[in-house]
Amino acid sequence: MGRASDEARNRSGGSQGVRRRRNVIEAKEKALAAAVAAQNIKGQNLTIIDLSGVCSYTDYLVIVTAYSDRQTHAIGDAIADELKSKGQRPLAREGRGAWILIDFGDVIVHVFHEDARAFYDLDKLWADSPRVPVPPPESVAAAS
Repeated sequence: MGRASDEARNRSGGSQGVRRRRNVIEAKEKALAAAVAAQNIKGQNLTIIDLSGVCSYTDYLVIVTAYSDRQTHAIGDAIADELKSKGQRPLAREGRGAWILIDFGDVIVHVFHEDARAFYDLDKLWADSPRVPVPPPESVAAAS
């Protein structure tokens, strides 16, 4: 079958031509959802850095501190699950233990142990970039 018949099938609603609609959310909303999910697992010292227009590979960095390997893993899982419930699957997930990176394309999440966060110091690297206010944990708990 040629391209013309494929296009006709797509217009007529043929089952092979049906595309799933993805639940698209804005990058800033995605970053905030990741931060709230991290707070729900007791992630600390959350920072959202707005890199839109400054960085070629992402629009937002979400940086979270955890205090154990188990907590790092749990925060990473909670963030992935929360964004999955909003129709957003990670492009990649790497690391374990002291540092987990979750790449959602326009949002990249770093979950660090305190010492690894201090060593890599992404906050200082992007010091000139604006920060997005993270809702305080009290307002997150009240909204639940």
